[in-house]
Amino acid sequence: MVGNLSLHDHHMIREIREQPETFKRIVEETRPQIRKIAREAWQRSRPETHYIIGCGSSYYAAMIGAFYLEYSLGLAAAALPSSEFVWFAPRSGALSPILIALSRSGRTSETLEATRKAIKSKIPTIAITSDPGSTMADESDHCLDTRIPNEQSTIMTKTFTGSALCTILLGAELARLRGLAVSDNFESELGQLPKGAEEVVRSVEDQAKRMADKSDKMIRFIYLGTGADFPACLEGALKLRETSYSASEAYHSMEFRHGPFAELDRGIQVFAVVQKRKTVRQETTLLKEIASTGASVVPISNVPEILDAYPDSIRMPDRLLVEFAPLLSMIPMQMFAYYYTLKKGLNPDQPRNLTRYVTTPMAP
Repeated sequence: MVGNLSLHDHHMIREIREQPETFKRIVEETRPQIRKIAREAWQRSRPETHYIIGCGSSYYAAMIGAFYLEYSLGLAAAALPSSEFVWFAPRSGALSPILIALSRSGRTSETLEATRKAIKSKIPTIAITSDPGSTMADESDHCLDTRIPNEQSTIMTKTFTGSALCTILLGAELARLRGLAVSDNFESELGQLPKGAEEVVRSVEDQAKRMADKSDKMIRFIYLGTGADFPACLEGALKLRETSYSASEAYHSMEFRHGPFAELDRGIQVFAVVQKRKTVRQETTLLKEIASTGASVVPISNVPEILDAYPDSIRMPDRLLVEFAPLLSMIPMQMFAYYYTLKKGLNPDQPRNLTRYVTTPMAP
């Protein structure tokens, strides 16, 4: 945990600050369990098709994990909202499928129903949850206990990034068992992840406060990202929407010109996650086009030219593997949502109309 907490801090900001410790706990304490579960799943069914499911924030974490499995490891993977798996999946002819179900509570109705459908279909199931005593954990073939201490806030922060990290690590173990290569820098970068997160928490919090103060005249917020940063942006927009009730939305960066660009004007603030990767030239051009409309541009980036060009840029660590980048770029988006919500005089821990998990019957 970074920094001292005052009596007036909310659970949400405390739990955002606890993410470096969350990553450390997963690397040191949860990872042996991840290896054991991966071996057992591999020995049982040699999985080839990986369905990764969740609802809300857990679905976006599933998208980050699926991107890593599919594009970095070469494993067949698909992220689905849990309800979609209940109604439409698995596809006919899917080779040796496995279901990886993400749920903070282990009690979300759609995810629990999807898990039960997989079990009835004789598809192996892995539950990734912070509650090993939950119904989903009990009914699944394997329970991956994230070992993340219970979040007090209704809003997911450390369990979002923590469950995404667990999914990435599970994918890496399954790939190794299949004989596929994992990045040469994977282990060293993983070891540096808690320190990198601590640096981000320390460096962006004051900036997030100032940004919230400057943004009170904004009427709409847009989040842009590519690759695994796209689902992180979906989560960033959701964090702002569910805590502050503000109009916010996320788009894949290269899709933004195809219609949504029309809404740009003064009063629109655009957060754009741009990392050092093969899309940087196209994303740099896009940011210039957005700025020319009068919209406010806030890059979350480790690209020097972008950091120099936009005074409100939020600096990310210089070297980030693609699999870990969303876990750190998520932190400033969470911080901004928290401080912007406070600016509006709202309680970020208890959004209206929301509960910690949904229990609507989902049987088809």
